[in-house]
Amino acid sequence: MSSAKKLETETSLLPYYLIVFGMAAGLASVVTLLAEFRNNLGFSDFAIGTSVAGGLGAGFVAALMLGPQADRGRAPLMLRSGLLLGLTALVVMAIATEFWQFMLGRILMGLAFGVAQPATRRTVIVADPQNLGRNVGRLGAFDVAGFVVGPAAAAALNAIGGFRAPFWAMAVFLALLIPTAWKAQSDTAEKDVTRQSLSDLIKNPQLLGACSVVSAYFVFIGAFESVWILDMDHRGASQWQIGVSVTLIALPIAVLAPWGGGLAQRYGSRKWALAMITTCSIFNALFGLIPGLFALILLAIGCGFAEGIGFPSGTMLVSSSVPESRQAAAQGLASAIEVGTAAIAALGLAAVYTSAGHTAAYLVASGTMLVLLTVGWKLTNGIGGPQPRTSDSLSK
Repeated sequence: MSSAKKLETETSLLPYYLIVFGMAAGLASVVTLLAEFRNNLGFSDFAIGTSVAGGLGAGFVAALMLGPQADRGRAPLMLRSGLLLGLTALVVMAIATEFWQFMLGRILMGLAFGVAQPATRRTVIVADPQNLGRNVGRLGAFDVAGFVVGPAAAAALNAIGGFRAPFWAMAVFLALLIPTAWKAQSDTAEKDVTRQSLSDLIKNPQLLGACSVVSAYFVFIGAFESVWILDMDHRGASQWQIGVSVTLIALPIAVLAPWGGGLAQRYGSRKWALAMITTCSIFNALFGLIPGLFALILLAIGCGFAEGIGFPSGTMLVSSSVPESRQAAAQGLASAIEVGTAAIAALGLAAVYTSAGHTAAYLVASGTMLVLLTVGWKLTNGIGGPQPRTSDSLSK
């Protein structure tokens, strides 16, 4: 690829990277302040878990139903719609005084991600196949960078202006990204002109296997949102400690993701994804077995390094199971299964946490991850191998 063409490609992807960053920062603020909503507005632990499940469930429906539209040339429109939905969600949560209002905000945030994510993934995947790993890694880096910046900013703003201030600040930040969203252009790759149905994807065992692998990781995400944050609070963490901890956990993921994507492309996304998520399942079990606040933080930071190296591999594994014209539909299905899994995990693990404690919740999550990985390992045989790359595919 010539230098001019490379610069043009990278410039065309920048709006997608920035919107993902802004929305992730907004969601991270919500996650970081879950305990504050419970403490200030009297929500129960189970109600918090229900709101997490509601947001993830909304993302499930949106990604599944609207993801294929990006394969038909509507990716920029979906990106803009997702941004506006995310902005609205933050405003609703900023003014919420009752649980149903907070629940509405979480649902709108879930819809925002469900609309924007398949469009973003398709555009990044098809833009430059020779540098697929690097570009998917960069997308992951911007996504996780939002979780690096969001918790720290939320903790600082909470200390200065109360627990509502972070939501107003993040809403303003998303509003500033509106002009960027309108610069997004449609990709020039092969489109789904025949409007193929979802049933074609569901009949693809390799795609279902890839979805099983990535859904195992989202059991981990569901456990983090509904158990880990509240467990930190119960172990005596202050709000600033929670915010800083989430930032420290996410930082290695943001830094290592582009490099990890290049390695996954070189050595194969299948083995990379399986290794990373197996490692996460082990760490998840250790969360429940090792006592103490700072031990929990250090373990989670260690897991963040493993996630960073393997983070892009799940998206790449899904991509390898379908042709170019079905990328968004496949990523939408994967996103739907991911967030659906996380929603069920968040709700179920919140119930286990409330009734049986943190150790049981973490061990249930770890065991579930290993079951899903076993299914995915069997079904993904033949895909996700090493792929051609250019000499700069490992650069950031």
